[in-house]
Amino acid sequence: MAKKQAEKEEIYTTIDETAKEVLSDPTKLQGYLDTQSRMDRYSAANALLIYKQYPSATQLKSFGDWGEENVKINKGEKSLSILEPVEYTKKDGTPGISYNVKKVFDVAQTNGKRLPAPSVNRDPQQLVAIMLDTAPVKVELADELPLPDMGALYNNDKQTLYIKRDIGDSVALCQCVAQELGHAQLAINSEAYSRRDSGFQAVCIGYMVCKKYGVDTQNFAIGRVPDELANAEPKEQREMLSKTRTAMSEIISRVSDELYRQKQERSKDRER
Repeated sequence: MAKKQAEKEEIYTTIDETAKEVLSDPTKLQGYLDTQSRMDRYSAANALLIYKQYPSATQLKSFGDWGEENVKINKGEKSLSILEPVEYTKKDGTPGISYNVKKVFDVAQTNGKRLPAPSVNRDPQQLVAIMLDTAPVKVELADELPLPDMGALYNNDKQTLYIKRDIGDSVALCQCVAQELGHAQLAINSEAYSRRDSGFQAVCIGYMVCKKYGVDTQNFAIGRVPDELANAEPKEQREMLSKTRTAMSEIISRVSDELYRQKQERSKDRER
């Protein structure tokens, strides 16, 4: 038990140190966001651990789970350590959640076949349409927005996402919509929302959504980490990354569900 506890404490230390690293170095931040965008179902804490140990990971399973699929781990490969939630009953009878260290291997460390990455065929117009169709707030067209280079703007007072008419650059529009949806999702998930305070988080969300679906990400200013965040305590940094990951995951979940629905519809049409 002492050995397991020491291992767990080392994992938590690694999470804190990695959070500090990625929020102090734009290159490392980009690497972390790339990892989290692929591993969107993993918590921010686990994404930090994955980025630190095997940043290119795409599919993780334990030795036993790979074995059940008749997939063998390549000789000499080292396992990754992540946290696995475990439910338990407290002394007062209420449920609680603890975390154990779990050893996993990426598919690239095995003789297994890698799964194709989810995509919308790198079509920004399709991604924009799906994001707007599944948006959790009202969507309206606008002739003008506060800044000339803005393609979209979320107004929290009206809980409305405004889209500028006649934007010819579909990539730029996709980037704007993804970022502004980040604002909308953060506002929905927060008791107190400030556009200024949430600006950097929204940029990171927009970056990850576009990265997930193969849309250009060069215009996202992810290198401009606010000083108050870069110098924050590890707990605050983890909380920010966790909220950012949650908002990103909710957007991606809606997009993925709609992509699946459309795929099912196309299959039915072919059967007819």
